[in-house]
Amino acid sequence: MSDEELIDGIYKLVMCVATGGSSQVWECVEQASTRHLAMKLLKQDVPDFKANKANMKHEADVLKSVEHPLIVKFERYSSSRDATYLVMEYFRAPNVKLQLKADMRSVHVRARTLFEGTCQALSLVHSKGWIHRDVKPDNILMNKAGEIRLVDFSLATKEVTGFSKMIGGGKIKTIQGTRTYIAPETIRKQAPTFQTDIYSLGIMFFEVLTGRTPFQAPTPEELLRRHLRDEPSNASEFNKNVSPEMDRLILRMLKKKPVDRPASVDEVLAEVKRMRIFNEDVTEAVKNDDNSKSMDELTDLRLDSRADAKLSLMLNANPELARQFAEDKLAKSVAKKANAAKVTAAAKVTTDREAAKASTKGGKPGQAAPPPQMMPPQMMPQQMMPMMPGGFGPQPGYPQYPPQPQFGMSPGGYPPGAMPPGMAPPGMMPPGMPGYPGAPQPGFAPQGMPGFAPSGMPPGAGMPPGFAPQMAPPVPGLPPVQPTPMPPQAVRPVAPPAAQPPARPAAPAPVSAAPPKPPAPQPRPVAAPAKPQPAPANPEELDYMTELPDIL
Repeated sequence: MSDEELIDGIYKLVMCVATGGSSQVWECVEQASTRHLAMKLLKQDVPDFKANKANMKHEADVLKSVEHPLIVKFERYSSSRDATYLVMEYFRAPNVKLQLKADMRSVHVRARTLFEGTCQALSLVHSKGWIHRDVKPDNILMNKAGEIRLVDFSLATKEVTGFSKMIGGGKIKTIQGTRTYIAPETIRKQAPTFQTDIYSLGIMFFEVLTGRTPFQAPTPEELLRRHLRDEPSNASEFNKNVSPEMDRLILRMLKKKPVDRPASVDEVLAEVKRMRIFNEDVTEAVKNDDNSKSMDELTDLRLDSRADAKLSLMLNANPELARQFAEDKLAKSVAKKANAAKVTAAAKVTTDREAAKASTKGGKPGQAAPPPQMMPPQMMPQQMMPMMPGGFGPQPGYPQYPPQPQFGMSPGGYPPGAMPPGMAPPGMMPPGMPGYPGAPQPGFAPQGMPGFAPSGMPPGAGMPPGFAPQMAPPVPGLPPVQPTPMPPQAVRPVAPPAAQPPARPAAPAPVSAAPPKPPAPQPRPVAAPAKPQPAPANPEELDYMTELPDIL
């Protein structure tokens, strides 16, 4: 191997891990020790090369001062005419952001380890006086065992304290960071504090538990405004398994004012250690899901006769799975027999009921009785007087009534020009109907009673020969009741109805000259007081932020 293929004759580049706008991350091998390391190599042909070089030198200085098992270890920094690079520990694990996209359930299984480890790493950084300013899942590496590494200290800065803080120093000139995780005070260009990292850490907790961030917007400027004015939702609204204690902690970490957030990362760490993150143990839930998947796969294999050999291999290789498969098979067999017994018992009960009904109604055993037949409704015949073409003339079997010319009736039973039999002239009703001419008036005795006769007829007229009213039998001990004859003056002749002139239409009511009174004013409903809306963010505070660091 020639020296031209080596960086400074020490490191050999093996594979490019990631590429950014101003640098690349390579896996390299140190020739003297054959160790695999990570090298952040600065690109030479990009603008602002001097500024990028200064940022890399700053990151190297921070890494030197924050040595911790949970922070990526610093190895070497070098800047020459040929190459400018930073060598660090090579931690073979993807970042948490990629793992959330690939398999979020596996991240939930290690969520407690992830949260506690990140808090411990940040606590060490803060104890050294540094503020990370870019805490997010992309800058945390985690392997399958739950070991983590906090990376990317290019934006780290010292906390402003003492006299500089009293005179308002430390106000930043440009907004730097990742918009999704940036704190409101950073957007307002205020000096960062340790609570700035706590805000970003709260957004990371929310994303790990739900798979999404609390603030989302179609444009970068709108996203910054939502950081300033919108209140976040509970994580449990997107993941029902998140505990109420975790909801309250995240809401405290995402307060708009730094003084309302937890005082330190150590306080957050203490709460995470003593609380439950999920309502249900995620490990058991994942295990049950995996067992269910295995049983489903075994069921699919059992449906295919050609997969018997594969099924046997799987059962032999996994005794626990074979035991579960046998238990599942036995349970399904017992359930199938129980269902069959229930169906047979129900059919027997139904047959016995039908046989009992058939024997009660004289039917054959086992034959259901016919439903009862409903008789169609029949109209009762009305007894009416037989009508003859001659009208109410003498009819056999009926008493003979003499003609009554006083009613204007002809011997045939109808006045001249009358309607056909069964019809009455318009506006007239047959005599005898209440409220019409010829009807008995209140206080008069009915026809056929002694001492009463229609107008113009002698008393007793209109009664058939030999007919007498039936009186109630006398009651022993009481005098007999004698009918009281009506006085002659009580009987008045009923005059035929006089022709009424046609009714005239009613004249319209006179219109008053006075104007109509206006309706009484109704009380207007009092609207509920509108909720005070936060003032919109100052556009001057929403400058377009610089690009993020390149290291992943």
